[in-house]
Amino acid sequence: MHVHHSVYIQRPVQEVSSALLDSPLKLLPRSVGLRVAGIPVRKRIHLLVGEPESTATWAAIPIWWQPTFGKKLFPVMNGKLEVSPVAKEETRLTVSGMYEPPLGRLGQELDAALMHRVAEGTVRELAETIAKKLGG
Repeated sequence: MHVHHSVYIQRPVQEVSSALLDSPLKLLPRSVGLRVAGIPVRKRIHLLVGEPESTATWAAIPIWWQPTFGKKLFPVMNGKLEVSPVAKEETRLTVSGMYEPPLGRLGQELDAALMHRVAEGTVRELAETIAKKLGG
């Protein structure tokens, strides 16, 4: 399943890209989650960051995470962080990824009924958290 979310940061892409590439692990949380009725629900994760790619106008960093416990109940996410220009003083940060629902057929049914929305909420919350740290 694919999920993604974009956030707009009112800073030039070169500034955002530099901050992201200088220390990506400082920007990434050690837990992911979403808000349910305004209350944060979070899960600790094991996170890996891949080799960044960049040009003068964009940057991308591969990311991978899985929960630190309950590994058979929650999916592994393979994704990336990307920044690209929208305007001279505006940058788009996108967090996107792919996951396979756990638990076989039951997991696929749960994903269709509810869990995909949870994954979307998690990616949205992650993008917004990173954007705040980048000045968005």
